[in-house]
Amino acid sequence: MFRMSETATESTAPEGGQPSEPGGPATPAVDAPLGPAGEKALAEWKQRAKDAERASRTQAARLQEIEDRDKSEVQKASERATAAEQRAAAMAQRAAKAEVRALAASTFADPSDAAAFLDLADFVDDVGDIDSKGIEKALADLLKRKPHLGKEQPAAPSFDGGARTTAGAPTDMNALIRSKAGLG
Repeated sequence: MFRMSETATESTAPEGGQPSEPGGPATPAVDAPLGPAGEKALAEWKQRAKDAERASRTQAARLQEIEDRDKSEVQKASERATAAEQRAAAMAQRAAKAEVRALAASTFADPSDAAAFLDLADFVDDVGDIDSKGIEKALADLLKRKPHLGKEQPAAPSFDGGARTTAGAPTDMNALIRSKAGLG
């Protein structure tokens, strides 16, 4: 007959003296200082980790060398062509973004907003040329849809100089006395 050990069912008490309930919240363990021996061991493990990472990079480079050696020239050329196409596509996207920002600088408060709201791939053709006219139209449309992205238009300056009134008749002391007395 199988018999369970009594120690397996007893609760254990952590250092605080309170028994912890099974399934209850665990009390966080407090790390004690390492001391000189612990610091030395930690430094040794850190150095081992750095050495292992360095060795891993070296082995990965060696493996890539071996794999490249086994590839045919056609495969190597194909990979180089694919990488070049990806770089060219990235450069075209960067150029389109720069064009959008340059054209948006005069009308948008933040030209990078314009680049964020537009799909830049729409303005680059298969050859990599950028459609500036299309960008201008898209920016104008974007400002119509989202006018808060545009620069604040300053109010037209007024060169009026103030209200104009004609000078009244000169008043003298006698005219003032007459007006207060109701005589004229």
